[in-house]
Amino acid sequence: WLAIKLIHNQADLTLVTSPQLKEEFVERGIERVEVWRKGIDTESFNPKWRNEDTRRMLTDGNPEDMLLLYVGRLGKEKRIQDLRAVLDANPDVRLAIVGTGPYEKDLKQLFEGTNTVFTGVLRGE
Repeated sequence: WLAIKLIHNQADLTLVTSPQLKEEFVERGIERVEVWRKGIDTESFNPKWRNEDTRRMLTDGNPEDMLLLYVGRLGKEKRIQDLRAVLDANPDVRLAIVGTGPYEKDLKQLFEGTNTVFTGVLRGE
């Protein structure tokens, strides 16, 4: 923690993702710590906006199946590849990957033969 404290105390601001992390950082002597609330807008992303056509597309025509959803940049550091083991252990589960990035081609090869849909970027209401 000494190295972390030295580095962070040179910064103008340290952002953490929860009040618990802020408390821990402050207790360890890190100054100028604030919580960055980058959570999900639960009004925009709410079950009341459920769309059967979208669900059907994300599940490759199987809207009642359990769906895992990843939305974001497709980079190796995101560890999306770890979801392959989940699909292998649960053949009835489907995965939809929304987004693009430098690891997209590798992910498509890795998930070939699984219940995975790659959508690319999706836009809209």
